[in-house]
Amino acid sequence: MKAKNYMIQRAILFVLAMVFVFGASPVIGYAQDEPVLFGVVDFMKVKQGDEANYVDLEKTVWKPIHQERINQGEIVGWVLYGVKYAGADDEYNFVTVALFDDPAKLEHTFSLDVEQVHPGKDVDKLFQETMDSRQLIRQNLISRVDAVYPEGGPGDFKYIQVNYMKVKPGEGGSYVENELSVWKPVHQELINAGSRVGWSLWQVVFPFGTSLPYDYVTVDYYADFSKLGAADTEAAFSKAHAGKDMDKLFTETMNSRSHVRAELWEVLDSVWKQ
Repeated sequence: MKAKNYMIQRAILFVLAMVFVFGASPVIGYAQDEPVLFGVVDFMKVKQGDEANYVDLEKTVWKPIHQERINQGEIVGWVLYGVKYAGADDEYNFVTVALFDDPAKLEHTFSLDVEQVHPGKDVDKLFQETMDSRQLIRQNLISRVDAVYPEGGPGDFKYIQVNYMKVKPGEGGSYVENELSVWKPVHQELINAGSRVGWSLWQVVFPFGTSLPYDYVTVDYYADFSKLGAADTEAAFSKAHAGKDMDKLFTETMNSRSHVRAELWEVLDSVWKQ
């Protein structure tokens, strides 16, 4: 019964999210080079000392479930992240992301029978252990606006830098245009130079409103820790925008948004559609 209630709670969240996606989103519809992709992001708080148990549950209980979701075509990927340099007073220290390639699939995001994945096990007990291991702080629904990767996708990335952006009122269109016309080519040059293995821009679809601390997220992908801070942004900018006024473009960027916060997430485990 506990497992069933847990499923119902998640279903209600996704139904509300779908109402927003199809009925109220102000920005979905920007032209994008990459295929449509939605991410359901769960921010988790795990008590100090319980981290190993939580990660073990994600890997042994939930990873096989997400693999089956991929097998059934429900999702295209799932990633477990640990938030680096997070302490006891931080809001969350782990994050999971489930990726969907079709907004219609968000209506029924958890339809499989868990007992088929874990035959003979007490499913209610597994769900209770999960609930006891962490606190779900909040959940975001995000949609990818655009991305640049090496040929074939981001490949094996070990770390991501997550940049939270708050767009100034009335500047949503200008901000996105600035990211795509100014910064996307710069990130492509950084990828060409080998200092990172991808970049993506995401819009926060749900929740939304003026009281939220961020509206967009950009993600920088790194193959290993040594690449952090190794990017020569000035050189990349010069290659991407030869002859242009860098200070002027930087000022235009700053006028459209605030860079609220940057976090470093480490990939702890993942499963992907082959």
